[in-house]
Amino acid sequence: MTAGDPTDQAAFAPGTRAPQPRMKERWPGPRPFVWAPRAHTVEVVLPRADGPAERRPMRLVGAHEPGYWRADDQLALGSDYAFSIDGGPALPDPCSTLLPHGLHGPSRVLDEDFAWHDDGWRGVDLRRGVLLHLDVATVTAEGTLDAAAELLPAVAALGVDGVELSPVAAFDPEDGPEAGVRLFAVHEPYGGAGALQRFVDAAHGAGLAVVLDLPHRWSVADTLDLHAFGPYAAGARIGPRDGSSSDRDTPRLNLDGSGSRGARDFLVADARRWLEVYHVDGLLLDVEALVDRSAVPFLTELADAVQAVGARSGRPRTLLMDGPGRSDRLTTIIRRILSGEHGPAPVAALRDLADATFPPGPTSARAPSTFRRAHRAAARSASVLVGDLTRLPAAARAVPWSGVHGADPGAGSGTTAATDVADQAALLAFATLAGTGVVLDTEHVPVQRQEPADQQLIDWARRLLALRSSSLADVAEQVRPSTAPGVLVVRRGRSALVLVTAHAPVEIVLDEHLADGGQPWRVAASWDPAGTHLLAGILQVPGRTAVVLRAGPEPGGTDRRG
Repeated sequence: MTAGDPTDQAAFAPGTRAPQPRMKERWPGPRPFVWAPRAHTVEVVLPRADGPAERRPMRLVGAHEPGYWRADDQLALGSDYAFSIDGGPALPDPCSTLLPHGLHGPSRVLDEDFAWHDDGWRGVDLRRGVLLHLDVATVTAEGTLDAAAELLPAVAALGVDGVELSPVAAFDPEDGPEAGVRLFAVHEPYGGAGALQRFVDAAHGAGLAVVLDLPHRWSVADTLDLHAFGPYAAGARIGPRDGSSSDRDTPRLNLDGSGSRGARDFLVADARRWLEVYHVDGLLLDVEALVDRSAVPFLTELADAVQAVGARSGRPRTLLMDGPGRSDRLTTIIRRILSGEHGPAPVAALRDLADATFPPGPTSARAPSTFRRAHRAAARSASVLVGDLTRLPAAARAVPWSGVHGADPGAGSGTTAATDVADQAALLAFATLAGTGVVLDTEHVPVQRQEPADQQLIDWARRLLALRSSSLADVAEQVRPSTAPGVLVVRRGRSALVLVTAHAPVEIVLDEHLADGGQPWRVAASWDPAGTHLLAGILQVPGRTAVVLRAGPEPGGTDRRG
């Protein structure tokens, strides 16, 4: 057993908690610092253009930080450096913040003296928030953060609470992110660290929070050579997100095995960096890659660290997790209903989904075991963790990355047929009014395109978002679906969503679906307002149209007909 090996420290047994390295300087920062618990020697390697690289020995920090090595001196900003373990080849810093020579070349000390203008930003509560997913590589023709930032005024005009960015961690453009990502570094083709700072600054200026996806499952890929430093990876492997055989599997993060303390520090430091250095408001976690069976689960430790960042900064910070297959189930159910299957099976499935999700309560027993363990792990830090997200299909395909490798940047989905647009509108209505945190996407809210159908979807989303607050007031009420030929009516409290799946216009007698002797119903929003009329309790609706109803008079004391 080598000096500094955490497996020789009882306090660092699997499943126990220890503090992060207590450095006075920022980590990562100008003073080289690395976790290499099994090394006999560690050197900083400084490349020289006019001769052999300079090698400077590093020293073990001490028993209070077992396995950590630190250089005697800081490096100047812009300096290139690498690490050599036991005289081996020069390897980039596992916590590289800048990689100008590629994913496997020397690291560079990053100048983080950014010019921020968001002192007035106080953050938002994302527990019931609505985000718009932006895939940096595909949402604009340029595929950069600066180009994506130009969309922020249009995003803010929707009435969403923030944006969810696809992962920005560095990867090899030739091999794709599945081959490995450097968590701490911003991908240079996206514009690098400065572009991310400008994006977040502009978002806060527009009143938008920024949530960043973290690609944890590819952070310890074999090609990154992290095994040369220490046991970042466990023996088990994690497969592709979609279960296909075409995508490679990668090692599972070592969160509960021998020497897991350093791997945990690595991930916590990465999360804190996005929150503190880049002012990001929240992080979307790849839960399947982070679940462990230790006595103090990593998710709890991470949530505690994020909570501390929020307390120090005076701004709320949030961790988000996708729900237990809810988004896929919702999409599947609505697709079946839209295809004409509005009999008892899909309606019963919709009721079951609502009962399992609303009102918020214990995680459903039908949820995957990894998700149930994640919720239990983070229960005591729930003030910073949101696990009930509803995600529309395009955003689901973009976690992490939608078509980055070999994509057609800026192509979008084009103008769709009227029926497809109406289906998108129906999905928007169900997702937006559901009550959970929501992640919309630019397939359904195409802020980057200008076709008439796209503008109709944008206007529809804006109207739904304006109604969301009143819908949330009914979130504790039971969801009650009702059907008629070609019609689905879903009621919760004083809100109701009518979906006409037939292609021809229909007349709906509201008392047959919504009678309770209370206040009369009014049309709050319709996908086809010109063709929607409510007269004497009979709702006339064009085919393939979604309509939102509210009980009681319209705000301002006037009723409206469509």
